[in-house]
Amino acid sequence: MGTNDGMPFEGPVHRVAVKGFHIDEHEVTVAEFARFVEASGYLTDAERFGWSAVFDVKSGEWMRVDGADWRRPEGGDAAGQDEPAVQVSWNDANAYAKWAGKRLPTEAEWEFAARGGLAGKKYAWGDEL
Repeated sequence: MGTNDGMPFEGPVHRVAVKGFHIDEHEVTVAEFARFVEASGYLTDAERFGWSAVFDVKSGEWMRVDGADWRRPEGGDAAGQDEPAVQVSWNDANAYAKWAGKRLPTEAEWEFAARGGLAGKKYAWGDEL
């Protein structure tokens, strides 16, 4: 885990062992997240703030977008019900996981699962962003 050429808090590269764990095969969908919100009355961080950051592919930068949240990821059109829920903070994801009787993976567990056995690459999928 880690890197020797990224942000200071990401390094150094170090070995980590993970024990067996369970992780969902697919991302939480908008429909699944909606059931959680309806059942619990939960208000996400983006909904409380009134905005969220949206990545602008053309500029390669994150931009503040008023009204962006899990229902409207880019602040405009509604997300499809079968799409992964996005614009969800760690706090939001943790609240969902607890409601669903689960837990979030640790950073090491997530990286292990995301890499699917791929080692020595900059990103979970390889070296190219």
